[in-house]
Amino acid sequence: MMKKPFNKQQVNGEPNPEFDSFFAEVLKKLPQQSAAVIAKSFNQSKALAEKTMAKSRTRFDGVFEDFLVGVDDQMRKKAHNIIHAASLTAAIIGCSPIPFSDAFLLVPVQLTMMARLHKLFGQSWSASLGKSLSKELVLVGLGRSAVGNILKLVPVVGTVTGSAVNATVAMSITEALGWLTVKMLNDGEDIFNDVVSFKNQFRTLFGLLRRK
Repeated sequence: MMKKPFNKQQVNGEPNPEFDSFFAEVLKKLPQQSAAVIAKSFNQSKALAEKTMAKSRTRFDGVFEDFLVGVDDQMRKKAHNIIHAASLTAAIIGCSPIPFSDAFLLVPVQLTMMARLHKLFGQSWSASLGKSLSKELVLVGLGRSAVGNILKLVPVVGTVTGSAVNATVAMSITEALGWLTVKMLNDGEDIFNDVVSFKNQFRTLFGLLRRK
């Protein structure tokens, strides 16, 4: 059995079990070699990921606040715990030293997040349909993240710079996907029956985030 490769996260000095369970679940779903690299670089990647998220947080909050009009505050808070865990996990993967692969490694993060959000709203979840949809959505941010992947191949400074670019892309893709899922579930829309609408709304929301 592999020894747990990361320290338990804390928020305001308190344990963060949502992230602990989320990250552990995603790590099990990743290819073994990739999971080993991410686990080995966890502490360094987490520190960079948290700095990246902190810089982007104030810019993104306004977009999500306007987008989530009509979502109950209590449900929004519960969803935020899930989405934050997913975004931090995605950012950590974006910061990990795995050139040309981390965008596709976001798929297990997205699937886990969407499954948990569906459970939160008491809705059924289809992993097969979700996987197909998630693979399409992750490609939306692949073009920009490729810049960071190229920079990762440059020793030392290039690795750090590339990771910062990818962490931002990974986080924003995941946040947009998560809150769009919340909005549609809250409005009673079926994500899998409204795939075209879902993809169009995602591109619109992600586009707003990229302009921030």
